[in-house]
Amino acid sequence: MKNKKSLAIILLGLSFCFVPALGYGEVKQWMIEQKTSYIDVLLLEAMVVIIMVNPTKFGDVRLLYDWSGSYGKELKFPAGIDTKGKILVRVTDSRDRMFSKSGTNLLLLEQFKQNLNNLYTYIEDIATDMDSDIVAKFYSKGDIPLGYFYQGEYHLWEK
Repeated sequence: MKNKKSLAIILLGLSFCFVPALGYGEVKQWMIEQKTSYIDVLLLEAMVVIIMVNPTKFGDVRLLYDWSGSYGKELKFPAGIDTKGKILVRVTDSRDRMFSKSGTNLLLLEQFKQNLNNLYTYIEDIATDMDSDIVAKFYSKGDIPLGYFYQGEYHLWEK
């Protein structure tokens, strides 16, 4: 009996010697050297705050600064919309609660306006003029485009 207890104590002691070594790791060099602009950090912080403060109001909100206009091309805005140097706001109603299709087109545009104005309060320090600094696109559940905001005007999506 004494031998079994002694053996258990020795094995337990040896196992504790190796446990701290498992916690040591190494940060990959490319993670340290990656350059990120200050505006990207601010927009990421704004997204986190928006989602944390409004957990049930907004389904999915993405904020990006479009340096070259390439993000705008990926979002497939209508022809003539220039997103270069603008903040892109992508609002998706993933919970199927925000944008009701049962109302009129005017009601839908009013919902876009209300939601974008609420979002703008979180980024107004970054985008000083909503009409010239922001381009937004609104989606329903299933990533179906409903409308967009460009140069101070709200538009319904045309097929």
